[in-house]
Amino acid sequence: MKIIPGKASQLLAARIAAELGCEVALCEFRSFPDGELYTRIIDDVEGRHAVIVQSLIADSDLIALLQLIDAAAEEASRVSAVIPYLGYARQDKKFKRGEAVSIRAIARSICASSALTSIFVVNVHDPAELRYFDVKPKELDAAPVIGDYITEMGIDPVVIGPDEGAESLARAVAVPHGFDYDVLQKKRLADDMVEMKPKALDVSGKDIVIVDDIISTGGTIAEASRILREQGAHDVYAFCVHGLFVQNAIMRMHHAGIKEVVSTDTVESAFSRVSVAKLIANSLSTLE
Repeated sequence: MKIIPGKASQLLAARIAAELGCEVALCEFRSFPDGELYTRIIDDVEGRHAVIVQSLIADSDLIALLQLIDAAAEEASRVSAVIPYLGYARQDKKFKRGEAVSIRAIARSICASSALTSIFVVNVHDPAELRYFDVKPKELDAAPVIGDYITEMGIDPVVIGPDEGAESLARAVAVPHGFDYDVLQKKRLADDMVEMKPKALDVSGKDIVIVDDIISTGGTIAEASRILREQGAHDVYAFCVHGLFVQNAIMRMHHAGIKEVVSTDTVESAFSRVSVAKLIANSLSTLE
């Protein structure tokens, strides 16, 4: 097995290789003057199982992934793709007439080559999105490693999902470690007035971990933090699997009273304090 690092997942690819005790291939990525991307796997992968590790954060990341699949298929005996963050997954159906189902288009592009034999993803927005792939991806769950990190922090928090869609993630983070968990629910008081509060638990005086699959602009997390602090919460932390942190998200969350922001390294940033490398490596090891 040889790990092929995409340009968006260099550090994570190296960590996966270290967990597996295998080599990382040297690759070249650059742009032509007209903006087209050039991708090359410099190291020899002939006869090897090539495992490409590439998150889809920017549009160009998809092009790089497709180029890496094409390049690896020329020589490798087997090609797998690890897509830690599967971009475009939130557009999984038509909301208006004429819209593209973006994740379907992405899935068709990735699976267009017959070279891929296996695909791995981490915490997709909705598992139903994976139905569009001809090669069915295996979804890996980062909740246990997030729970482990919280335990290492030495706090005993209430884990809160910012909405009911995050309840399963909050439960998966909390239950194995004996943390209480809850979700925020909305109650409409009038046409222009909505109340948000935990469904069941009193958060007064307690440390809180808000957990969600994706933090993008940070608006949902900031609003949840304000509500919880108004209800007497002590320290409030924000955790996510995929930290995009766009449009001043970090400042927005800190201004709302978030003490610390933590993400995994599916999207690499200064806040990637939880690694999913071992989680991915354990699944890859079953292929050998």
